[in-house]
Amino acid sequence: MCASLATLTEQAVATKFLGVDGRYHPTGSFLGVDGKYHPKGYFLGGDGKYHPAGSFLGADGRYHRKGEFVGHDGRYHARDQFVGSDGKYHAAGSFLGSDGRYHPKGSFLGNDGKYHPQGSFLGRDGRYHLKGSFLGRDGRYHLEGSFLGNDGRYHPRGSFVGIHGRYEEPEGLCQIERHNQEGVDC
Repeated sequence: MCASLATLTEQAVATKFLGVDGRYHPTGSFLGVDGKYHPKGYFLGGDGKYHPAGSFLGADGRYHRKGEFVGHDGRYHARDQFVGSDGKYHAAGSFLGSDGRYHPKGSFLGNDGKYHPQGSFLGRDGRYHLKGSFLGRDGRYHLEGSFLGNDGRYHPRGSFVGIHGRYEEPEGLCQIERHNQEGVDC
């Protein structure tokens, strides 16, 4: 059974309100002294910024999220971090690999003897590629969101034709995509 558009609109309006800025905000949010809307439970800290409920002012003069603690290194860490055999803090779920280094949860040891991120796959070219990569017409793998331009080359998401008629590429992604196409480091 489908709900009518009017019913869906009524439900959406019931969970939101129209702010003085002319936009809808979740019920319970409030207009701060900075002129912006903040989620329910946030508070204005001594630094003039809004922080989530449960945050606290640390000895370092910065606000930290609930559950963070000062480690033996004197820095604040998330409560789900642990000290590894190397004496450093690592995210929960990280593990010590056969190479003696810690790797993120879900990483796996590939047949090339290296650890790869979760979701990576072995391509036809015998190399591991990131999740979402695809095999292009040119026989190379490209990042998710890349597209074939009218110049016959693949370009990363966010690229556009500039004023000179050439593709302008966003910083960072173009380096990775160029590496995929040319097989060399930029």
